[in-house]
Amino acid sequence: MNSEQYRLLLEDLARVSAMGDSVSLLEHGRLKVGELEAVLEHEPTYDDKLLQLRMRIGSLPRDSAELTRAILEANYVGGYGGECVFSLFPATDDVVVTMRLRLEQSLTAQELWQSMSDLARHASQMWQGITAAVHSLDAGTPSLSGNSPVLRA
Repeated sequence: MNSEQYRLLLEDLARVSAMGDSVSLLEHGRLKVGELEAVLEHEPTYDDKLLQLRMRIGSLPRDSAELTRAILEANYVGGYGGECVFSLFPATDDVVVTMRLRLEQSLTAQELWQSMSDLARHASQMWQGITAAVHSLDAGTPSLSGNSPVLRA
């Protein structure tokens, strides 16, 4: 998908997602998906069919060793081979999940919005599961493991 096709898709996405002001989406790729702040990144010179969706899902608390461990385990266990990656925004301690979407010529704004909504819901559930697992560790549960239902997709 070239830059012009992508711009047209974003214009349609602004309408489908009922954005009042589409400037932030069209100029910076910023929008809200459910309750999550998101940024869309498309670099056609790198891969014209790759769209990255980055969503802020929470903040890393000061005493975060166990939470950091849980996030790294989630990357390994539920990362879908790099399709879903948790990271930390360097300037703010915001936990960000990045997901990759494929842009096909036939993709409609409605289909893209549905995929993004599904991903946002899934990311929120994963974050809630990770934080719940950490809280259970604080309550005395022995460890996080790859067998934890919290970390499965």
